[in-house]
Amino acid sequence: MHKTLGTLAVVGALFCAAPAFAADTKPAEIAPVIKADAPYGTGSLRVLLMKAYDATLWTDAAQWSMNSPFAISLKYHFNCSGSDIVDRAIEEIKNSSPNIGAATLAHYRSLIASLLPGAKSGDEMTGLYTPDGTVRFYQNGQPTGQVKDQAFAQAFFGMWLSPQTSEPDIRAGLLHLT
Repeated sequence: MHKTLGTLAVVGALFCAAPAFAADTKPAEIAPVIKADAPYGTGSLRVLLMKAYDATLWTDAAQWSMNSPFAISLKYHFNCSGSDIVDRAIEEIKNSSPNIGAATLAHYRSLIASLLPGAKSGDEMTGLYTPDGTVRFYQNGQPTGQVKDQAFAQAFFGMWLSPQTSEPDIRAGLLHLT
């Protein structure tokens, strides 16, 4: 049962969005790139009435796009293994980017496994994107790695921001669509 809950509730924007969370504090690691004092948008993932994580989108752009730097931070509310995060991320990427082939998905699986460790309740994971295709990853403010690959960046952030996301309510909250 624990593994099932973990698998259901990790990286992908999946079930039902909830109101914004109170911790609208900008992660320090994004401050050199993003000057905004307030988040662009927020949402929460709930699974079986439990809050899994809060998501926050940060950007200086008047309207979010892949042409401006942005960051997504997730604050976890339960423990989750790294393998659960990777498995859920790959499922979400397949859903939101259905034209990605098996070899590319295998490569993305390897990248994500090296960048996103497991999470404990209270942990914050942040992905910081710059328009040259670089994504820097952080856990609790500490760097976990980076990837410079525009296609990977689009697929990764598409889990939350693509029109094909499995959780359109979270996307709507992050992008001010409602």
